[in-house]
Amino acid sequence: MAGRAPAGRRVGGRRRDRLRRRPPASPAVPGPVRLRPRHDDRAGPDGLHPQLVRHARDPEHVRGRRHLRAALAGRLNSTPALNDIADVIFPPGIGKVSATSEGSIRRYTSRVLAPWSPVVASNRAPFEPGPRGTLRRGSGGLVTALLTVAEATSAAWVACARTPAERERASAGNIGFAPGGAGTLEVHYANPSPDAYRWYYSVIANPLLWFLHHYLWGLVDEPVIDDTIWKAWDRGYVAVNRLMAEKVVEVAARGSRPPLVMTQDYQLYLAPRDIRRMLPDATLQQFIHIPWPTPTYWKVLPHRMRDAILEGVLANDVVGFQSTLDVRNFLMSCEELLNLRVDHRERAVLYGGRVVWVRPYPISIDVPAMERLAASPGVDHEIDDLRTNRPQKLIVRVDRTDPSKNIVRGFLAYELLLRRHPELHRVVQFFAFLQPSRQDIPAYRDYLADITRTAARINAAFGRRGWTPVRLELAENLRRAVAAYRDFDVLLVNPIYDGMNLVAKEAMVVNERNGALVLSENAGAHEELGEWAISINPFDVGATADALHAALHLPETTRRTNGEAIRRWVRVNDIGRWLSLQIRDLRDLVPLSGHEVD
Repeated sequence: MAGRAPAGRRVGGRRRDRLRRRPPASPAVPGPVRLRPRHDDRAGPDGLHPQLVRHARDPEHVRGRRHLRAALAGRLNSTPALNDIADVIFPPGIGKVSATSEGSIRRYTSRVLAPWSPVVASNRAPFEPGPRGTLRRGSGGLVTALLTVAEATSAAWVACARTPAERERASAGNIGFAPGGAGTLEVHYANPSPDAYRWYYSVIANPLLWFLHHYLWGLVDEPVIDDTIWKAWDRGYVAVNRLMAEKVVEVAARGSRPPLVMTQDYQLYLAPRDIRRMLPDATLQQFIHIPWPTPTYWKVLPHRMRDAILEGVLANDVVGFQSTLDVRNFLMSCEELLNLRVDHRERAVLYGGRVVWVRPYPISIDVPAMERLAASPGVDHEIDDLRTNRPQKLIVRVDRTDPSKNIVRGFLAYELLLRRHPELHRVVQFFAFLQPSRQDIPAYRDYLADITRTAARINAAFGRRGWTPVRLELAENLRRAVAAYRDFDVLLVNPIYDGMNLVAKEAMVVNERNGALVLSENAGAHEELGEWAISINPFDVGATADALHAALHLPETTRRTNGEAIRRWVRVNDIGRWLSLQIRDLRDLVPLSGHEVD
């Protein structure tokens, strides 16, 4: 079949009408596991816990393999409906599996990725150079996980030079050496001009693509794709992605083994296409951290933009998303927008004579690191401060001031709660600990102003001596955020849409009060944690007010049971498992990729 990308790799001497798989080895690291029996459409031989391997021989699954082979041989007349995806019932007792240790993940990574020379590509480097040559490590579990890959395999890291210090290093041709777990980590910089980087990041990546992925464009007046946007696209986004691809290829050429490029997120959608053109035999994998919208919403972007994005992503061998919904939306986008052949059961796209595998890998947290931080003296100090004048009940949210986080509607729901339930006056407080975000973008500045106005109005309407209904703090202080995690009675996580939202996982793991979780059904975390949370539609402030009231009055036994279930789930499905699932699929799926078919 005809495709839109350059032809993939040819494998001489093999039949082109079928795929060949190596005999599957027992997974060294189990896949995502449930704490109780449940259907989960993530099922399949590539993601099963060892207790579930027997299900891989299920007739429904066998039909799925035959279905894909038929598709690749050109014998498929139609693709299966989405509800044809086979479910697997997860047997009880799985929750007893221990989370994988960092050491075992490192050994597993080193062994499985041994045939490749890995290169990690991301917009930001894992370490940022500071004054006097100091280095500051980026925060979060993602950096921890990807550093595990880099350290275990001697991988190089390619990033954009964003700051003056990084540009100085890049201009001098210097490689950044950052401290790793077993030596040093090479960081290589692509060096766009400040204007090109601004067009790439502050016009196209944010807000154009970010707003698209989170359904934030109202469409009546925005976006306006005018000459300014096209200039930013061509001279910024396209140009910076090309620079990143060229730097990746330059770095990969130094490796002694075939290259494996692990690209991160939406800023680099176009880079894999350029890398594939220059390194046709490379193994490419990309993980997209934000939600993937429906094909209809993608039509907000003109053909040239959206086709380039899809074709860039489809240059990979394996594409990862946060949730099964994102996977389905991507597969439907390939069908509707590019008219490609898709196998929904196998979650695969036939493109340019190659098979592109699409998988959900819900990201998680570094649980031991979060627990150590929560128990630190610095967090204890913040807890003491927060508990000064603490009311009987505390509702907490911790977020960036991003419009997708839906902070204003959360305040409106709380205001409605106070109107409906005057008995809660002086009893409850809403502590919103917010980090100002992307204040160089007008939409973000306007939203922060709306947040502060709404909080002030609620306090003016309901506040009394000794009681401030909304306690709003704007700062970047991880210890204070974790102190709030430990002390809430109700955690509100109500994004409009979110790829995952790690606050729901972090806070529930360290909370000490059996706090209840009120969770948007549009957060990626809902797919994992929803059965133990109070689910809400993020647009319905009345229902959110009711959910807050229910959470405040939830029986202690229910709160404890739900909290323990979430903690067990997150400990088992931690950041190490997120990484191991991707590595295992590289081992098991990539040998099927790159085979040209008719």
